Amino acid sequence: MKKPEIKKLEIKRLRRKCFKVFILLFAILYSLFSAVYAAFDNPSSGARPYGMGNAFTGLADDIQAIFYNPAGLTQVRHKELITYFGKPFVGLDDKSDLSDGFVGYLHPLRGRESFAVSVSDFRLSTAYNENVAALSYAKEISKRLSFGLNMKVLRLKYGSDKYTDKDPLFERNSRASFSGDSGLFVKLSKKFYTGISAFNLNEPNIGIGETVRLPVRTRLGLGWRSKFATFCFDAEHQQDELKYFFGGEKSFFNEKFYFREGFGYGKDFANVSIGLSVLPDPFRLDYAFQLPITGVKDIMGTHRLSIVFEFGKELSDPYTVDLESEISRLEREKAELQKKLETTEGELTNVSSESEKTKLQLNDVQRQKEQLEKDMRRIESRPAPKKITYHTVEKGDTLASISRRYYGTPDRWQDIYHSNKNKIERGIPVVGSQLVIP
Repeated sequence: MKKPEIKKLEIKRLRRKCFKVFILLFAILYSLFSAVYAAFDNPSSGARPYGMGNAFTGLADDIQAIFYNPAGLTQVRHKELITYFGKPFVGLDDKSDLSDGFVGYLHPLRGRESFAVSVSDFRLSTAYNENVAALSYAKEISKRLSFGLNMKVLRLKYGSDKYTDKDPLFERNSRASFSGDSGLFVKLSKKFYTGISAFNLNEPNIGIGETVRLPVRTRLGLGWRSKFATFCFDAEHQQDELKYFFGGEKSFFNEKFYFREGFGYGKDFANVSIGLSVLPDPFRLDYAFQLPITGVKDIMGTHRLSIVFEFGKELSDPYTVDLESEISRLEREKAELQKKLETTEGELTNVSSESEKTKLQLNDVQRQKEQLEKDMRRIESRPAPKKITYHTVEKGDTLASISRRYYGTPDRWQDIYHSNKNKIERGIPVVGSQLVIP
């Protein structure tokens, strides 16, 4: 090989070495000195909240509530699996290759509890990498109030090669820390919701070589669902800086297509977002695009794409599960009696008495079912429904004595009578039968 060609190769190698060192130095200085907002400040949620301008704290109705308000996870009553990929700030002049991603799974439990696990990743080529592994839990305290928390492992890492390994500046290239978040979600009414959350409660140390604390970040959000669309507003506070986020979404074609838009602004930033969703059951495909108005310019914005997979049977509301079980039993009994009625009418057309008796039984069961459905609707409107109580009739029991035993007064014997007409003969409850105490 000729000397000029060898010289050109050496120059190219030297340029590559210098570029790698420059990227590593840039990443370190960026995380240590450009305010701790830079590290772990990018919500790695999917495209749906992003398309709504990151206003999601007061709505928080899917697995992506992990990043905005973990208490909202109680609203999800089926299993959810999500994967997401994003390309922040596409078209930067320095050709930086930024990317982030997220995988999460949510598992609801009876009693309005939910667990979720998730892993998110943000990286600058091979030079800089942030990972967050989170375990989330949410519990409904009452029909209107839910509580949630995240337990997180934060890992920050800088890349290295055979050149930087010899440099004492890069003696340590990673840091792992533990952090925690919490949130509350309140259903103000059927249409209005609010939420408050706090992130990095323990202010974890994410510095390499020196202490750099990740500050506490708090969010307050409002959500409003109307027939026309859904709207959200969030306010975020961190180190005396306030940020505001607005967003909304509207469904089309029987909720098979969604359009979203959002806006965010603060002291040093402003951006606009749009988003789309299509729902080919059981999947939901979300896309979002965000463009900065101030700050970084002459770029093609940030793009995010996520896929949400909903599966499993939707869990029943714990406040009505007892009544639903009783209604199911009555429906089965009704179906059996209906079948018996059809058989009797077909085979014994000349015997009307048995048919009439079966019809009466069927009508009685139907009335009981309707009464229980009314009871269920009444119990659903109560803040703390009581469990159904049964009384086994003993010899000598009367409706008045049973009323006195359970209500402290004999005057409510009519309530017991109306709920158990088929178990009462001539005003006296049948010994050995089980009465429903309403």
